[in-house]
Amino acid sequence: MMRTQIQLEEADYERLRKVAQQQRRSIADCIREGIKLVVASGEAQQESLDSIAGKFAPQPDADLKPHDQWWSESMLPNREAR
Repeated sequence: MMRTQIQLEEADYERLRKVAQQQRRSIADCIREGIKLVVASGEAQQESLDSIAGKFAPQPDADLKPHDQWWSESMLPNREAR
């Protein structure tokens, strides 16, 4: 295990302390669980994005609604340079 130090807002610390006390766990254990949940959530989100990558063909610009075309152009700012 690695040792680290964090700073918490006082209100967050008090809520965390109460949860740890109610569950008869250490504050550090609650923090470790929270980190695992955040990391797992990010991995799940990336997996879901990866699962749809390449499944849809891009539409020609002429077929896009104006708001979709503006979004498309904003995602590829150097599109004219290509």
